[in-house]
Amino acid sequence: MNFSIFFKKRGFTLIELMVVMSIATIMITIFTIQQSNWNDQLAVNTQAYEMVLMIRQAQIYSLGVREDIGGTGDKFNVGYGIYMDQGNVNQYIYFADRNGNQKYDSGEALETKTFSRGVTIKDVCGSSNCFFTGGGPLWQASISFFRPETKANIKLLNNGGSQVDNPPVIIKLKSPKGKEANITVETNGQISI
Repeated sequence: MNFSIFFKKRGFTLIELMVVMSIATIMITIFTIQQSNWNDQLAVNTQAYEMVLMIRQAQIYSLGVREDIGGTGDKFNVGYGIYMDQGNVNQYIYFADRNGNQKYDSGEALETKTFSRGVTIKDVCGSSNCFFTGGGPLWQASISFFRPETKANIKLLNNGGSQVDNPPVIIKLKSPKGKEANITVETNGQISI
C-alpha cells in the first residue's frame, strides 16, 4: 500500500494552512478590538448606573425618614443628596443636608464615591449651558431631596456659591477611550440614563 498517496489526498497544503491561519488571525484581531470597545462602554455604563442608584438612594432616604446618625438636633428631618465639583472630576460625594440649604456644605459628607476604571465626569449641564469642565462659571452641583416631596432640589453654583443655571441637570460621564453615558435628573425627581 502506498501511504504517500493517502496522505496527499487527505492533508492540507502549506498555502491552504497559511490562508486559514491568516483568516483566523484577522477574526481574532477584530474580536479583540470589539471586546475592548465593549468593555470601555460597559465601564462607563456601570458607573452611570451606580451614580443613578446613589441619587435614587438619596431620594428614598429622604422620603423614608432615615435617621442621620452624624447630626445633632432633629435627626429625622434631614435631606440627602449628591454633590460634584470641578476640582474632583473622578468622584462625587453622597451627603446628608443637615442644615436644609439644599446644597452640600463641609462636614455633611456621608460617603465619597470614586469612579473606577478611569471613568470621570466630562460635563454637567443645566437647562441652557454645559460648562462644568470647560472653565465656565459652573463650579459645583448639588442634587438633594427632602420629605415629603419626591422632587429634586438642583443647585448649579459658581465658585462663590451663587446659582448660575437652572434645572434639569445632565451629568455626562466619560470613559478613558471616550465612550459616554448621560444621566438626566429632572426637577420632578425623575432620573434617567
